[in-house]
Amino acid sequence: MALRVSVVNDYSVVVAGVRALLAPYSERVLVVETEIGSTADEPVDVVLFDTFAAPLDWQPRLATMARNPHIGAVAVYSFITDPAAMADTLATGAGGFLAKSLPAEQLVEGIEQIARGERVTLLGNDATATGRWPAADVGLTPRESEMLALIVQGRSNDEIATSCYLSPNTVKTYIREAYRKIGVTTRPQAVAWGMKNGLHLTS
Repeated sequence: MALRVSVVNDYSVVVAGVRALLAPYSERVLVVETEIGSTADEPVDVVLFDTFAAPLDWQPRLATMARNPHIGAVAVYSFITDPAAMADTLATGAGGFLAKSLPAEQLVEGIEQIARGERVTLLGNDATATGRWPAADVGLTPRESEMLALIVQGRSNDEIATSCYLSPNTVKTYIREAYRKIGVTTRPQAVAWGMKNGLHLTS
């Protein structure tokens, strides 16, 4: 029987991207829609928590899910591959850390391992991005898109650096390149652009 997997992220395009990535493996993993935390929903074997532009409280939120009796295990699915991020993730009670650069087959294998109760850390090729992200169609990389999404949320550069495990200079570089690609020069312009182009929270 296929594992029941719920994908958690506040951006619908991101969830749709993960769903599409896993669709060919429906005999092994079945992506289900569920309201995490609701006792009315059927249990899920694994929650795949996608950290794209996650709110500041994403780690406490992760810890809450890890304690939920209706959830078999929680796995983080992320572009972040900093060792500190992985250690912090596992410390919350998550069963594993899966990089978003993993090929779909390896992602499915990682989910299956985590569902069996194994603690798993799988990293892929950093040069390869899988899934979908907002504003990819205008040439933004996943990281550039994430920076803009966090700006739309009202996050400062320092907050972005902390939550994404990046240096302030790296954040500035991503933001500068994103601004160049979308043709803006100020933060208010970037926020306005993001609101019109799917970089605002959808749930």
